[in-house]
Amino acid sequence: MKFLRANAPRLPIDQIAAFAAEQYGLVGEVTALYSERDQNVRLREKSGAAWVLKVASAEEDPGIIACQIETMQHIARVDPGLPVPRVRLAKDGTATRHITAPDGTQHVFYVLSYLDGEIAERSAIDHKLHARIGEMLARLGRAMRGLFHPAAGQRDLLWDVRMLDRLLPHAELFGAGWQRDLVIGIGTHFVNEVRPKLAPLRAQLIHGDVHEHNLILSPDGGIAGIIDFGDMFHGPLVIDIADALGDFLTDAKTIEGTIRAMVGAYNKVTPLEEDEADLIFDLTSARMILTPLINAFRAAQTPDEPNYMAQYGDAPLRVLEALQKIGRDKVTNLVRETCGLPRRATSLPSIENLIARRKKLMGSRLYVFYDPPLHMVKGEGVWLTAADGKRYLDCYNNVPHVGHCHPHVVAALTRQIKTLNTNTRYLGEQVLEYSERLTATLPGKLSVCAFVNSGSEANDIAWRMATTYTRAAGGITMDFAYHGITEAIDAFSPSGNHANKVPPHMRTLTPPDGYRGQYRHGTNDMGRLYAADADKAIASLAEAGMKPAAFMIDSALMTNGVLEPVPGYVAEVFRKVRAAGGLCIGDEVQSGFGRMGTHMWGHQHHEVVPDIVTIGKPAGNGHPLGVVITTPEIMEAFLKEYSFFSTFGGNNVSCAAGLAVLDVIEREGLIENSRVVGDYFKAALKGLMAKHDLIGDVRGTGLALGVELVTDRKTLAPAATQTKRLTNLMRDEGVLIGSEGILGNVLKIRPPIVFSKENVDFAVAALDRALGKI
Repeated sequence: MKFLRANAPRLPIDQIAAFAAEQYGLVGEVTALYSERDQNVRLREKSGAAWVLKVASAEEDPGIIACQIETMQHIARVDPGLPVPRVRLAKDGTATRHITAPDGTQHVFYVLSYLDGEIAERSAIDHKLHARIGEMLARLGRAMRGLFHPAAGQRDLLWDVRMLDRLLPHAELFGAGWQRDLVIGIGTHFVNEVRPKLAPLRAQLIHGDVHEHNLILSPDGGIAGIIDFGDMFHGPLVIDIADALGDFLTDAKTIEGTIRAMVGAYNKVTPLEEDEADLIFDLTSARMILTPLINAFRAAQTPDEPNYMAQYGDAPLRVLEALQKIGRDKVTNLVRETCGLPRRATSLPSIENLIARRKKLMGSRLYVFYDPPLHMVKGEGVWLTAADGKRYLDCYNNVPHVGHCHPHVVAALTRQIKTLNTNTRYLGEQVLEYSERLTATLPGKLSVCAFVNSGSEANDIAWRMATTYTRAAGGITMDFAYHGITEAIDAFSPSGNHANKVPPHMRTLTPPDGYRGQYRHGTNDMGRLYAADADKAIASLAEAGMKPAAFMIDSALMTNGVLEPVPGYVAEVFRKVRAAGGLCIGDEVQSGFGRMGTHMWGHQHHEVVPDIVTIGKPAGNGHPLGVVITTPEIMEAFLKEYSFFSTFGGNNVSCAAGLAVLDVIEREGLIENSRVVGDYFKAALKGLMAKHDLIGDVRGTGLALGVELVTDRKTLAPAATQTKRLTNLMRDEGVLIGSEGILGNVLKIRPPIVFSKENVDFAVAALDRALGKI
């Protein structure tokens, strides 16, 4: 590995001084300075101005030198207050020249300003100074983040912890004992478990080597300079602060205080992300074994070469040993607390403990998925991670519509909550921009919005609008529908009514189920035949002295077993309801935002335009956001009788989340993805029917899919017990699905719409295995 041996150039100092005078016009007193792999000479002019004359190692990539120079020039422009060396140009205006050594070897020669002060290694460093170092390092990182140089992105660098696997074999030089065991243990864990986690982290150019010998202090104890950019590279930003911690943890008694001071100050300038904070312990530990490994090699291979690190002996390993005794969990939570992040549980509660606590605090009915339930701790894209570290492919949750913790949505939320979050009693552009973008996707006169916090609230307001506008009191919903939890909307949600009681003002319609319903697939005019049920409902309301105020429908007919659109059905029901004086409400909580593919909204698959559209959970990708969209006439009729305001509805953060979701859907082409991947998924599921008789029907549209299970394909006897068992078997296979339908025998599949064909292959293979166990 390059520079593992210390082999700095050794040109005569008089030759260097003469070259500086000839090429740079610099004359003064010269003094040799130590450098690990360059030859450095200080030249002090009569005026007192001092410069460092640098003769680069012949092994150094000229691109790296160019990168260093460009970086220092860039820092001078973007943060002139940072105390880093300034580049002195030669007489001809160039930054570098070439000097020839007596043996004929050519070396790159350049000149930097000399920063007066004391090397930090010679001073006592307290936590106040540690904090200043952390702050300065963060400022340095911010100044460097707008620059890239290809040479820094392709370095084979001794001090880059990512190269640790190349140095680790030299641990054998320690001989048998605690030092070797400590280094191999930390190094092996880093290479196998930690290094793979670095790829997704923020990355940029970093200094990577701010330690006691590269830090200059002023007489008052302030930071006078950060020098030596020779080990800079492009890599994860968190390595910068971790490397600095590894170098400034020099006393076993002050480890926690040093971490708190440096990380806290760094975080105030550049907040650490959770994944970064969780790797500080391991990155710092890895840095701390680099010096002993390099020292062991150099002591064995080049004992006569100068090596400033040799003076430390095994002291760094003693501090490292103390750090390991404190432990990963404690250090990680210290870092998290310092950064204002939630603590990580050091010992996870058992499932039994969580169930007992939940029953005590939240009531005896759990309403959880799977048996036993899962304890989830993290989500990313289409994956959920449980407390035991197992990852699950999420084929069920429609709340994280564009994927769990989508970075664009998370960034929008975080950015906005740092700036402002208030309500719509103040004027603001975000709620207007969101309204404009949302209504632009809808047909007809659907052009005005009322903001709330959930689909339940949206449906509640939609019902109030309908009763106000129509002066009627009757409601029509699908049998076994679900639309929310408010008292008014619970009446529209027979699937949640254990007593199976229909309120006096409500009537239900038979779902247009072409698989097991009264009219089967292939029946002529099936949509019209099922829609005739609306006549009965309207007539029944009339007998009770009521007219319909509204008919509410989920376009995906999700709770009815994920039924596919039946041509003409919804349009005919809409026509009948409107003829009776009622309004039609399209509940798009489950079917909207492109889930069904081809179109943005589920009602478009039925070729209808509702009078009111409601949206909820997917709108904010998990952030509470609900919206009612209707016509100006309906809205004005409502506002004439009611003052409507929701404290949190339409707040800045919610609208930022909503806008971000729209951005992702558009930029990533997710409506088309739902169609393409949904068709692929449906075909793959149908492919299992020839192998597994338990599958009676596969249906759905886009990424809203249902698989109906039966014990007999002729009698269609529902396989409810097998369905419940299968959801648990799928969990064991690492795939999450749900069940649905009035008979409890339909597998419900509605993954985040970023789902891919590769995800489909994984899920279908798991389902194949699970079905084989029944």
